[in-house]
Amino acid sequence: MRINKCKIMTIAAACTLSFTAHAEGLSSSLPFGKSLAAGQELPLPIGVSGNVFYLEQNLAAKSISLDVPPLPLPSGPLQLPPGLPAQTSKLESRATSTTAKIDAWLLPFLNIYGVAGYVDGETNADNFSVGGLPPEVASLLPNSFSVAYSGPVYGGGATLAAGFGNYFVSLDANYTESDLDIGDSTIEAVTVTPRIGIRGSLGDLKGALYIGAQYQDVDENQNGTAIFPIAGNSVPVGYSVVSEAEEEWNYVVGLNIENSSSWNYGVEFGFSERKHVMATLNYRF
Repeated sequence: MRINKCKIMTIAAACTLSFTAHAEGLSSSLPFGKSLAAGQELPLPIGVSGNVFYLEQNLAAKSISLDVPPLPLPSGPLQLPPGLPAQTSKLESRATSTTAKIDAWLLPFLNIYGVAGYVDGETNADNFSVGGLPPEVASLLPNSFSVAYSGPVYGGGATLAAGFGNYFVSLDANYTESDLDIGDSTIEAVTVTPRIGIRGSLGDLKGALYIGAQYQDVDENQNGTAIFPIAGNSVPVGYSVVSEAEEEWNYVVGLNIENSSSWNYGVEFGFSERKHVMATLNYRF
């Protein structure tokens, strides 16, 4: 999948450069309704960004089922029924997404954007058990397993923002979808992030500190084949896992630094039961 990842990131970068070349004229007319800014300093209207986002969270399993092939037992192959229901006491996801983002301030208080990139992740199930089996058969199955995945991610969103002197508030909402390389697996996420912060300067540097919260409605549908060690053999087991975010909210704190009107950098940390780290490099024109 390394080649596919490179292709996707190359296409995203090429689209970003093409957009930048054609958007120079548009930037002179945006945002519309500049008078609505009421004296607030406006950012340059169009931006292109590179973003890296790491997320670690627990998932709540809606359903887990397994298709186990005939087990190679000393007494002979043991055929199990398909779609065996399973349970796990802990389902954890870790993922890193690398994306390119294009945004524009249509109005002084409204920014819209699109994102495209790639995600690499892993889902881990601990204290795993399969129901409906005799104890002597259930004991042959592992009590944990991991599934690695990757694939393209794309989506879009909008940000509402307002400023009051050195203070600002914003509300960001976006939708993203990932098409994974295991079966027909997908991850869909709706994210809403309110933030409040303060702007300041230190010499030639301008910056902003903010706090906030983040809501995520994540639906993961993963199906494929995992290798289970069973009775000393490596057995391919089909699985289907439907899950959602266990904790929908976490808290965020972040910092943005501007060393010119065109270049700014940002880092954000999310904490509580769900943890994330985001780093951003943004060019505006």
